[in-house]
Amino acid sequence: MSFSPSIGDVVLLAQIAWKIAQAFTKGRNSAPAEFCEVENQLYSLSAALEAIRRAQDEGHLGRGSISKLESLGKEVELYGQNTADRVIQNCLRTLTHLDKVVQKYSVILHPSTSPSQGLRCWNKYVVKNWKKIEWTTEKGDLNTLRSQITVHTNSLNLLLGVAVNSQASEIKMSVEKSSKMIKELYEWYESNLKGSELTTDVTLRAESSAIVGSDIHYTFQLGLRKDQGEEIICRHAGFNNHWSQGFSTNPGCIEVEHMLVCACKDHGEPGLHQSAVKRYDVSYLTFPVRLATAKRSWLLYKTSDKVTNQLVTMSITNIDPGYIQILEEAILQGLAIKQADMILSQGIGNNLAYISTDTNEERIIASIGELRIARKSVESITFSQAGRMYSRKHVENIQILQYQTMSSNTAIERGQLEALQPLDYAEVLLVYGEQDDDEESDITNSALLLKRNTVLRLDGRNAIVQVDSIQTLGTLADQEVIIAHNMNVTIQLTSKEAARELYEKLEGMRMELFVGSLRYPRSDETIALRLQVEAVQCENMYISDADVTITTDAQGKHRLIIESRNKCTLISQVLADDFFNSPSGTSKFSMPTYVVQIEDHGIRSLYKYEHGFKHLIFGGTRDGGMFKLVRDLMSTNLGP
Repeated sequence: MSFSPSIGDVVLLAQIAWKIAQAFTKGRNSAPAEFCEVENQLYSLSAALEAIRRAQDEGHLGRGSISKLESLGKEVELYGQNTADRVIQNCLRTLTHLDKVVQKYSVILHPSTSPSQGLRCWNKYVVKNWKKIEWTTEKGDLNTLRSQITVHTNSLNLLLGVAVNSQASEIKMSVEKSSKMIKELYEWYESNLKGSELTTDVTLRAESSAIVGSDIHYTFQLGLRKDQGEEIICRHAGFNNHWSQGFSTNPGCIEVEHMLVCACKDHGEPGLHQSAVKRYDVSYLTFPVRLATAKRSWLLYKTSDKVTNQLVTMSITNIDPGYIQILEEAILQGLAIKQADMILSQGIGNNLAYISTDTNEERIIASIGELRIARKSVESITFSQAGRMYSRKHVENIQILQYQTMSSNTAIERGQLEALQPLDYAEVLLVYGEQDDDEESDITNSALLLKRNTVLRLDGRNAIVQVDSIQTLGTLADQEVIIAHNMNVTIQLTSKEAARELYEKLEGMRMELFVGSLRYPRSDETIALRLQVEAVQCENMYISDADVTITTDAQGKHRLIIESRNKCTLISQVLADDFFNSPSGTSKFSMPTYVVQIEDHGIRSLYKYEHGFKHLIFGGTRDGGMFKLVRDLMSTNLGP
């Protein structure tokens, strides 16, 4: 079969990858470690295909077909096809075979108007015999399949990098250099796809992983928020697999399955607090919100107490690091998207979800700086700028809120991991009450746009928090917004305790914004390349299974971002100017580096290595060869 990789083919492949990933999502209950890893790889493959589609839509790849990839591979025809053809055809072959496996060993869970489009889950045979199934055309197991999907994803990302980076550098590569690079990429692809398997340590790690929801390590502490404090309900609670899987496709399932389970041991069996945790369930108003603290914690607002028929707030703390990715991205993020869709479909935006009037983006609450004392303890607030001053008393409420934007309205991207990306600022929202006679203003609320480098000061003796040179938004009664820049703000509180709490929560949110700036591309950065590697190691750490991203900013500076797939380790380093074309021909990672590490019980620690690392090794031979191609690509585009 021979075809030109049109944009329609790419869209179709992305849809197939997403549909198959959904089937693996349904299989977590039977083989969570292996199935979850393959599921993540399929979502990444779908995201790589979507990136090619977006690049074409934005004009980076021409229109009608993937013309840039075709032109770069034109001079190197292998077996009658260029490299782009071969990569996409091999991707199609893998997905077609896998789709047949899904069709054979699954049943339609919620039939739609078209049976082929219905959501599927695995049948009973897979639950007991998934290790015997031939997951690849070469009769490989799940580890082989996962390795193949990784190669497909990296090949697509490298091809896209060749096209986009070449265009960004005004096609500085000559035809000969382009052809040579494409040929190297193809040879790397072919040599690593055939018979590829993950290393033994990864296989053993997957086989030894416990079933999510039944192993005590994949749990969290569940608490109930009360006016006088917090009551611990269960120290080893978890989400019911059947509930979380069903809710991701049909919110109506909440009427059938209870939301939470207890994994505490009761005479050797799990379920000591089973009746206590089953008391609480999701309502149609439940919304998950992460707390902006060093300890990974969440709140579940408006959870249903089935005994008292009241809506209560639950807390999730002491999360095992190995459970963070599944809990946050597969369960809580999915719940947030579902609930936000419900809010916005009714045309009623609120502090949890709204549509931005400026950008028309859907925004969902990402994290909050929870205020328990200071929220109702602001005595006055004063704004000053260039000798002018404006004060307001009767501040009814103050909140610290950070939002995240929905990446797309398409069903494919909503189903993928990391569909949401936090904004690079948080809003300190102040709501005013009635005015005094001497206050002449119709401003109903103000928002301070807190950023990672905002200067904060605490005057504990006088119960004052000061914020320097911040942008503010004032909303009038008719909803008109007044914007002011470089405003100095003085917040007077009623007690020292309230002032300290406000200051600490603002600092906590500032750190949250800083960590986000390390993890995500910043507003002045674009993604040059994104790859997956089996392992990253240096003198200080070993990361198995990581995402590697290289960004470029407006000044031409490159930044390396490495994040473990389980979201427990993050590395960010601005690369040296001669990183890609150093005279020695080797990569040096000696620039200042930030490392964010999630440790026991979900505690986040931030480290800075002033001189970077003595060495940074990307996996084995396959990953090393891939990174060499990245160096060649970037150095050629940068020119002499």
